[in-house]
Amino acid sequence: MFESPHIITIDPHILRSINKSVLRKKVLFYLYSIYPNYDYLANISRRVRSDPTNVLGCLKGMGNRYNGSSSLIELGLVEVVERDGYKYYRITDLGRKVVEYVREVYGENV
Repeated sequence: MFESPHIITIDPHILRSINKSVLRKKVLFYLYSIYPNYDYLANISRRVRSDPTNVLGCLKGMGNRYNGSSSLIELGLVEVVERDGYKYYRITDLGRKVVEYVREVYGENV
Protein backbone atom coordinates (compact mmCIF):
# COMPACT_ATOMS: atom_id res chain seq x y z
CA MET A 1 0.00 0.00 0.00
CA PHE A 2 1.27 3.48 -0.92
CA GLU A 3 1.50 6.02 1.87
CA SER A 4 1.93 9.68 1.02
CA PRO A 5 4.75 11.46 2.83
CA HIS A 6 3.82 13.80 5.64
CA ILE A 7 3.75 17.26 4.10
CA ILE A 8 4.26 20.33 6.23
CA THR A 9 3.34 23.75 4.94
CA ILE A 10 4.94 26.80 6.45
CA ASP A 11 3.54 30.30 5.96
CA PRO A 12 5.58 31.92 3.14
CA HIS A 13 5.83 35.15 5.18
CA ILE A 14 7.65 33.19 7.90
CA LEU A 15 10.04 31.57 5.43
CA ARG A 16 10.76 34.90 3.75
CA SER A 17 11.50 36.54 7.11
CA ILE A 18 13.86 33.74 8.12
CA ASN A 19 15.64 33.59 4.77
CA LYS A 20 15.92 37.38 4.54
CA SER A 21 17.85 37.80 7.81
CA VAL A 22 20.93 35.79 8.74
CA LEU A 23 20.63 37.05 12.31
CA ARG A 24 16.99 35.93 12.67
CA LYS A 25 18.03 32.51 11.43
CA LYS A 26 21.03 32.33 13.81
CA VAL A 27 18.91 33.30 16.82
CA LEU A 28 16.18 30.82 15.89
CA PHE A 29 18.65 27.97 15.31
CA TYR A 30 20.47 28.77 18.58
CA LEU A 31 17.21 28.70 20.57
CA TYR A 32 16.35 25.43 18.81
CA SER A 33 19.69 23.95 19.94
CA ILE A 34 19.00 24.69 23.63
CA TYR A 35 15.29 23.74 23.65
CA PRO A 36 13.44 23.20 26.03
CA ASN A 37 15.59 25.74 27.86
CA TYR A 38 15.40 29.48 27.39
CA ASP A 39 18.08 32.15 27.47
CA TYR A 40 18.49 35.85 28.19
CA LEU A 41 19.29 38.55 25.64
CA ALA A 42 22.95 39.17 26.51
CA ASN A 43 23.81 35.48 26.34
CA ILE A 44 21.93 34.96 23.07
CA SER A 45 23.93 37.91 21.68
CA ARG A 46 27.20 36.32 22.74
CA ARG A 47 26.25 32.95 21.29
CA VAL A 48 25.25 34.35 17.88
CA ARG A 49 28.09 36.92 17.96
CA SER A 50 25.98 40.00 17.48
CA ASP A 51 25.14 43.20 19.28
CA PRO A 52 22.30 42.90 21.87
CA THR A 53 20.42 45.75 20.16
CA ASN A 54 20.37 43.85 16.86
CA VAL A 55 19.31 40.61 18.56
CA LEU A 56 16.50 42.43 20.37
CA GLY A 57 15.47 43.92 17.04
CA CYS A 58 15.15 40.54 15.35
CA LEU A 59 13.32 39.14 18.39
CA LYS A 60 10.83 41.99 18.93
CA GLY A 61 11.20 44.36 15.99
CA MET A 62 12.67 47.82 16.11
CA GLY A 63 12.33 50.72 13.70
CA ASN A 64 12.79 50.24 9.98
CA ARG A 65 15.69 47.83 10.16
CA TYR A 66 13.78 45.09 11.97
CA ASN A 67 10.14 45.18 10.98
CA GLY A 68 7.90 44.25 13.92
CA SER A 69 5.62 42.07 11.78
CA SER A 70 8.66 40.03 10.72
CA SER A 71 10.11 39.68 14.23
CA LEU A 72 10.54 36.21 15.68
CA ILE A 73 8.05 36.92 18.49
CA GLU A 74 5.40 38.45 16.21
CA LEU A 75 5.71 35.47 13.84
CA GLY A 76 5.07 33.12 16.78
CA LEU A 77 8.48 31.45 16.52
CA VAL A 78 9.84 32.67 19.86
CA GLU A 79 8.10 33.36 23.16
CA VAL A 80 9.04 35.56 26.08
CA VAL A 81 9.25 33.90 29.49
CA GLU A 82 9.28 36.31 32.45
CA ARG A 83 10.75 35.15 35.74
CA ASP A 84 11.58 37.31 38.74
CA GLY A 85 11.35 40.47 36.64
CA TYR A 86 13.72 39.20 33.93
CA LYS A 87 12.86 38.33 30.34
CA TYR A 88 14.04 35.13 28.72
CA TYR A 89 13.42 33.83 25.21
CA ARG A 90 12.46 30.31 24.13
CA ILE A 91 11.61 28.82 20.77
CA THR A 92 7.96 27.78 20.31
CA ASP A 93 6.64 24.56 18.80
CA LEU A 94 6.04 26.43 15.54
CA GLY A 95 9.60 27.76 15.68
CA ARG A 96 10.93 24.22 16.08
CA LYS A 97 8.90 23.06 13.08
CA VAL A 98 10.24 25.93 11.00
CA VAL A 99 13.88 25.08 11.89
CA GLU A 100 13.28 21.42 11.02
CA TYR A 101 11.61 22.42 7.74
CA VAL A 102 14.44 24.80 6.77
CA ARG A 103 17.01 22.11 7.56
CA GLU A 104 15.16 19.49 5.53
CA VAL A 105 14.18 21.60 2.52
CA TYR A 106 17.17 23.95 2.27
CA GLY A 107 19.74 21.69 3.93
CA GLU A 108 20.85 24.51 6.21
CA ASN A 109 22.61 24.38 9.52
CA VAL A 110 23.55 27.72 11.01
